[in-house]
Amino acid sequence: MHQPEQLGTDRFDIGALVAALRAPAALAGVPKRRPREDGWPGTVSRVPKGPVWQCSLRNHPDDPLLTDEQWAEVVADVLHRTGIAERDDPGGCRWIAIRHAPDHVHIAAVLVRQDTGELVHPHRNYDFRRVKEACNAAEERYRLTSTGAADRTATPRPTRAELEKASRLHAAGKRQADVAIRIRLRRQVSSAAAAARNWDEFLEYLALANATVRVRQGHHGRILGYSVTDASDPACRTASGDPLYFAGGKLGPDLTYSKLMSRWKSVETAVPASVQVIVDEVVLPARERMRHRGPLNKTEFGQEAMQGIAHATGDMLLALVVVADADRVPLLIDAWETYARAGRVPEQILLRRWAAVSRDLRTAANQLIRAGMRNPARQRATPGQFIALLIAVAALVAEIAAWHEAHQRHVAARHAWATHGVLDQIVPVQANRLEPPALAPPMAATNLRRELTKRPSAGVHSSRQSAFPTSGRSR
Repeated sequence: MHQPEQLGTDRFDIGALVAALRAPAALAGVPKRRPREDGWPGTVSRVPKGPVWQCSLRNHPDDPLLTDEQWAEVVADVLHRTGIAERDDPGGCRWIAIRHAPDHVHIAAVLVRQDTGELVHPHRNYDFRRVKEACNAAEERYRLTSTGAADRTATPRPTRAELEKASRLHAAGKRQADVAIRIRLRRQVSSAAAAARNWDEFLEYLALANATVRVRQGHHGRILGYSVTDASDPACRTASGDPLYFAGGKLGPDLTYSKLMSRWKSVETAVPASVQVIVDEVVLPARERMRHRGPLNKTEFGQEAMQGIAHATGDMLLALVVVADADRVPLLIDAWETYARAGRVPEQILLRRWAAVSRDLRTAANQLIRAGMRNPARQRATPGQFIALLIAVAALVAEIAAWHEAHQRHVAARHAWATHGVLDQIVPVQANRLEPPALAPPMAATNLRRELTKRPSAGVHSSRQSAFPTSGRSR
């Protein structure tokens, strides 16, 4: 009934279709654009949009192609869960889904009810979460690539402008790398947070990394938050030369002021004395704790303790970056960034209480990172000790991946297995540099390495890959 008239090759007259979609809004007197309010501080381009909700859904390239009928079911489920057009509700909003490529569709809905002319506000129903629930249901129903739940722990991604600016400055020779400034600042702030034990030390370590901190305070000098910039990086300046500041929460969900305070409470003052002691008395016991995890419960000896170990392992990966030689640092940074998803605590980001084994792990990482940031030129571990630490951390990450799989957290497990794969690539290269037998790694690490080679490969555990689908922001 609403098929547009074709005017030529790839040209259609959609005027009648648009008028039909907008008819309830026109009858209700809803303008095409929300009127500009008095005192609106923004420019014309920032005037709030009209009552149109848009969303895009896309398959992963490895997924089977869905039929039109299957896509229609997915779209109908999205609109039902968001409350825009519920099933068996003839007065719901009018909408259209456009499939102009085999792997994705676009949804547009006019947020005005047909029966009453009232505006519908899907954001009040947390439309992002509802769309994600519909996506997860479709993945299960059609056996598509599994994605993580919307647990409010995602790391903010660089914007397109930040990525293009970094590439442009790198091409002009003004920057050594084309890494977006948000990612670079996240590494600096994460390293400072892992090395510090209180707020003053955090500021000190950021100063060592050439980062400038701006603290936001409330009444009576109470700290409410902070933001950072790097004056030495041209990507951290506007066209007029003013510094660009990024709030801690815009760099990572666990880098807000309140989360940092919680993190430092889990660091003990008594720390192990050497890399070898850390391997034998901290990392390997944590690995055994993950391996013999016992019943699935929320006591200190169950799920909560496992989540603490998983999160603290992220700091231990940062510690590996510190003790490694320069050639291995890029791969280890990739491993740390890949692991981020596997270390998050769903809905909480950080735990409220920490088991002893996770506190020991975080404290050991704190010691290694502190030494590295204060004495960057100092050799902090022999090659054999570094390999022993690397193999032990890789074994711990493998157990974390298996634990995530046991809880059906496929995305977290996939990221953990990918991290294990990166670490596993470094071991043979690093081992070939040793001069046996004087610099050979300890026997415990050699036996652990032999045990790991008998495990199934990461690909066996990670049959599901990347994301389906992504949702657009409601307008």
